[in-house]
Amino acid sequence: MRDDIDIPNPHKSADRAILKVVRFTMKDSTPRFQPILGNAGIGKTHLYWALKDQEDYFSAGRFLAVYVPSPPSPVRVPLHLHACIVDEAGDRLFEQAIDMLIMKFGGVKGVSHDMYDYTYAFERLLIDYPGISADVVKALLRYRLDPATRDLARRWLLGDAMSDDDLEHLGVRTILEEDDVTLATIKLLAEGSDVPLLLFVDEMEGPYNTYGEVGERHFLEVLKRIYNESKNIVLVASCLTDVWQRIYSTADGPMRSRMEPPVELAPFSRDDVSAFVKETMARYWKLQNVEAPPSALLPFDESDIDEAFQRSNGIPREVIKQLIPKLDALLSSKPTEEVAAQDDHVIKLTANVLTNSIVEALTLAGAPLGIGVHLQTTSDDSQKQRAAIVELSKGESIRHIGIDLPNAKDWDRSGGVTAFYAGKRLKIILDDSTVKRAIIAVPAATKGAKFNSLVGEISSKLLVLRMDNETAISLVQDTSNSKLPHGYAEVFTSFVDALFEE
Repeated sequence: MRDDIDIPNPHKSADRAILKVVRFTMKDSTPRFQPILGNAGIGKTHLYWALKDQEDYFSAGRFLAVYVPSPPSPVRVPLHLHACIVDEAGDRLFEQAIDMLIMKFGGVKGVSHDMYDYTYAFERLLIDYPGISADVVKALLRYRLDPATRDLARRWLLGDAMSDDDLEHLGVRTILEEDDVTLATIKLLAEGSDVPLLLFVDEMEGPYNTYGEVGERHFLEVLKRIYNESKNIVLVASCLTDVWQRIYSTADGPMRSRMEPPVELAPFSRDDVSAFVKETMARYWKLQNVEAPPSALLPFDESDIDEAFQRSNGIPREVIKQLIPKLDALLSSKPTEEVAAQDDHVIKLTANVLTNSIVEALTLAGAPLGIGVHLQTTSDDSQKQRAAIVELSKGESIRHIGIDLPNAKDWDRSGGVTAFYAGKRLKIILDDSTVKRAIIAVPAATKGAKFNSLVGEISSKLLVLRMDNETAISLVQDTSNSKLPHGYAEVFTSFVDALFEE
């Protein structure tokens, strides 16, 4: 989901720097690395959405912006990058890479299996793509030129789990989880793409904060390999200003020499705060189908803008925090309270909070049916995120289910690739029979080729709960009051009841 309101002035220097390196990469296909710095809340993630809005309208040509959150694991970092890329434009990139391969031996762009068969095409490409790359080429060619194995080839290209029989039928020896194979796939997809791939790596400090220096060094090494081995890629790395120097020092000399000069995002000026409020209110009146009042700031005034600007120091996130309590007070006709005053109970939609609420909803749904629900705990001290295991019992019968969900910052946005990872964790425990059924909760806007493919594969055993911020908060509030959420009552009741009918 794109941000609705964009104030371009604070990120105009970043725009200029990023679009400059994109323009250079369009001309020579050489990769570039552009760091973007800023304090917390200044709009680093928002910058991605501003770039996304420009990918089809940049005067020099089109590019494809891909959001890359901090990796969920210190290993398999290339697979994380690949997942982000194919989730954004998987099938389109597959088709473009195939066209590039076919045209290399003099074939016609867009050709199907009616003109060339798989063997004919592969034999003419084997010299150019030996070793590990050969399996990537096989999968791509079978995707278009071999109808019998097209679905298998797509699963391999998406990085789905595959059996030995699947690999043998496809004629490949490797799987996409292996780092070298994944990097070869990224390289080929980037080479075949009609436009440069802009990988927006958000929160560069994340690997260090989660996995320490070893995790950060591995992450930087993967980025360096992509830079060294790939074409047609622009790496944009957002990072907190006060930790960038440490990351820069951690990188080796060759990688530092390839980085463009860092560009800092600017805070809001007083005029930017005013423009932000005016655009926000104009959008509000339009959505309400109400004629806008004469004052574009209404229900705020100039003194509110001055106060918000001074107290926030121009940090967009803090501007919003300053204005929301004042708006609430105006709408409820209550005296304005200081921003520091907070509600006694603030609901944070963390993975643990929502998991506990889902377990409580299952408990409430199961009680009238004589079904007990118990969340199992684990003694595993590893940092690896795992699905929650829940035991349900009815008489002497016991069933186990898994619950997982992405660590979403905002449930009004797509869960992105983190939703795919949550689904993959559930698939693992479904496949090894640890659990009989599973529940995944994802932001309502979640989409993507990898996520949809995975859900389709295990749909008969998976309950998908799609929520936005409002419905997720309602779920937490209702279950904390021992109330089964109205919108989900039948869903949870049917789910627990069906477990014991099999």
